[in-house]
Amino acid sequence: MTYHLPVILTSNDFAVLEAMSQQWTEPFVGAADILRRKLSAATVVFPTDIPADIVTLKSRVRFGIGPMHLDERVLVRGPAEEVYGMTMLLASPRGLALIGAAVGQTVAAVRRDGSVEQLHVEAVPYQPEQKRAPAPIQFVPRHELAKPKWVASPYGGNDDPGPSAA
Repeated sequence: MTYHLPVILTSNDFAVLEAMSQQWTEPFVGAADILRRKLSAATVVFPTDIPADIVTLKSRVRFGIGPMHLDERVLVRGPAEEVYGMTMLLASPRGLALIGAAVGQTVAAVRRDGSVEQLHVEAVPYQPEQKRAPAPIQFVPRHELAKPKWVASPYGGNDDPGPSAA
């Protein structure tokens, strides 16, 4: 299996995959080869620069398995985040196949028994990096908030009686 399709990873996802590749045990047979190929083919970007249609960790991804079955899962890093029926572990064959893929791509996932299944990325309804995009904030210094605002007199001219009025 070769990775001729574009693989785009955030710097965080790349670091997680690289750490997985350094482990002594494989989560399934062939995982180390898949990780090595994916890491060597990856384009790495900052999390704020990742396109919205790329599968990242903690993304909700809708994908087709073969021609008839659709599934939707959140891609999570480890068992502590796993919720049966709602999440997919990154260390699973499908998780490794989907991370870094874009909407419209079809990727191959090697099953634990050695057979290959085709996964078609239909949509990425939620991607955490897109939710973290900074909102435009207008900074107003605290001393500016305390300043009184002077309003022009409706009677025209200067309505300040001056120091003699005191």
